[in-house]
Amino acid sequence: MASRPNIVFITSDQHRADALGCAGHPCVRTPHLDAIASEGIRFTRAYTDCPVCIPARTALVTGRQAHRYGKPDYAPGYRIDHPRDGFLGSLLTSAGYQTCLVGKTHWHTDPTFRAGFETWVPLGRLTPLQAAYAGGRTGRLTGIGSNDFSPTLSAFPPYLCSTDWLVDRGIEFLHERDRNQPFFLWVSATDPHPPNTIHEPYYSMYDRDEVPDPVVPEWTRADDAPFALRVHRSGNGHAAMKPAERRKAHGVYYGKITNLDHQLGRLFGELMEEGVWDNTIVVYSSDHGEHLGDYGDYSKSTFLDASARVPLLMRYTPWRDEWGGGRTCDGLVQWVDLLPTFCGWAGANTPGNVDGIDLDPICRDQAQTIRESLHGQLGHQHMFHDGRYKYLYFADDGRELLFDAVNDPRDEHDMKHDTALLDEYRRRFVDHLAEENNPHLVDGEPLNLGRDKLDPEQSDHITGWLGLPGS
Repeated sequence: MASRPNIVFITSDQHRADALGCAGHPCVRTPHLDAIASEGIRFTRAYTDCPVCIPARTALVTGRQAHRYGKPDYAPGYRIDHPRDGFLGSLLTSAGYQTCLVGKTHWHTDPTFRAGFETWVPLGRLTPLQAAYAGGRTGRLTGIGSNDFSPTLSAFPPYLCSTDWLVDRGIEFLHERDRNQPFFLWVSATDPHPPNTIHEPYYSMYDRDEVPDPVVPEWTRADDAPFALRVHRSGNGHAAMKPAERRKAHGVYYGKITNLDHQLGRLFGELMEEGVWDNTIVVYSSDHGEHLGDYGDYSKSTFLDASARVPLLMRYTPWRDEWGGGRTCDGLVQWVDLLPTFCGWAGANTPGNVDGIDLDPICRDQAQTIRESLHGQLGHQHMFHDGRYKYLYFADDGRELLFDAVNDPRDEHDMKHDTALLDEYRRRFVDHLAEENNPHLVDGEPLNLGRDKLDPEQSDHITGWLGLPGS
């Protein structure tokens, strides 16, 4: 290439992987993201190694898995020990890129840390504008909290919606940038994360659609369902929602995704107007998914696919002959793979301690997969996935789940009765824990804390209470 590509990276918050038109969803509409997939590649098995905001996002900007850097938990007070020049923004800035981050950070760092990005436009700048519009009123004007899924019409017009406002700031950067440098623009949106509120027409957009019913498998109702899942559901099940409200809530969630897609259409149009569309890599992903009523639960914080699997789309026109158009990749990839991938495209040095693997060989259709298995950890929950089967271990009570990842993509049928297969994956999981010296392996056996009684006070992952802030 005559010049290095620009890179536009877009992240959302809590966007489950199947909620895309290009992923075959029966009603959600995402025309611009579908176009990205049709001109590039969609990864069907992209996972976050720790499906809750702060550790997932920290893993992205360091290239290190949360349990490898020492804190696979939400833990807002934790501060990672990581060299300042080893964060994503620092690496790309040092490589000569003009770097800009617009929106949410939420890392295991000081709240003012910008990870080496030359420009950071924090979402906090929107708050006084919203207060001014509301006549000085502050607080939760809709009356619902940061993790509440109750469907509520936005108190603000579109231009004060966080998604719209962040895209406006991204477009400003495109207008004001130095044309003599390649750029890396990261637009980090907070939608479709709760509170479940949006303006019209998106609030009512899916009222007449046949919104899919949640998947609630029999194993989730059993008395021996894992303690961690039962406790999480007790705090995030939104049991008080009536059926009609539940359908509306799911429609509003989809409406927030479609609004995000439409705003990205504005951003993509600006790249075309600026004449840089054909020399710009576009990457879209999300930090984790959303249960959306599946398993009787809402929010994230489990390794069930609705929570742990994320959308990942990439498009770049000049490499279309190598990348192809409209391809899908079924190989296992993780969010930590994005840092070395970005560094490779930018000609930046990739630190030697990263856990991620450069995705470029898959993008160029030179490889179908980059790893044989992946391991994720959130608190006392573990996932060991080899692409064929997904094994979950819960250190709270020693419970296990095993799913056929090929034929049972929504984790509906626990295969615990196949004892030979379960034994094989338990052994492989134990071998992996030993290989990485994981503290959850004790005397050659996975940690078992012996918890069983459902006591919400024992859990630090309950986030759904209506009036409280959250992840």
